[in-house]
Amino acid sequence: MLNISRIAGWQKLFVCLSVFALLLLPLSISYAATDSPVTIASNQEAFDYYLAMVEILDVSTGVNQAVFYSGPGNRVLAERFASTSGKITLETTVGGKVLDDLKLFEKDSPITPDQAIRVWSRISQRYAQQASGDVYCVVAGARPTGVFTTIEKPALESNSKVTMMLIISKL
Repeated sequence: MLNISRIAGWQKLFVCLSVFALLLLPLSISYAATDSPVTIASNQEAFDYYLAMVEILDVSTGVNQAVFYSGPGNRVLAERFASTSGKITLETTVGGKVLDDLKLFEKDSPITPDQAIRVWSRISQRYAQQASGDVYCVVAGARPTGVFTTIEKPALESNSKVTMMLIISKL
């Protein structure tokens, strides 16, 4: 269940409109109007659906709140840092939680692991584009070809609202 009690008034409206839009989105990919639940007929339809979804999910944070991570074991460290310092990782934004709960990398996912990487890369890019102030990066051991290095870092570097990228090597 989505808890929106900690969200500001205008953000609640955005979340409600986003959820409403997500409920309508499957109707646009349905081949027949039926009373049965909408199912996605193909892998490509599922992939297109998730790519459209990430464009409307709310991944905003306050100034100086965004935390990024990459590399072995760094998600746990970043989430611990974020929770103890009033910061937010992508997966703890309203939209990031929705996407994380879909478990797109699990074996029963309707999309391939490569497609899941593309979906997460796009929402990660949006997260970096919306960050502001100082951002925190827990990235020791990050791969040169990983999402942080190839997607998030360039987006942060070109984001004029980001004042500083703080690389956290030890917590």
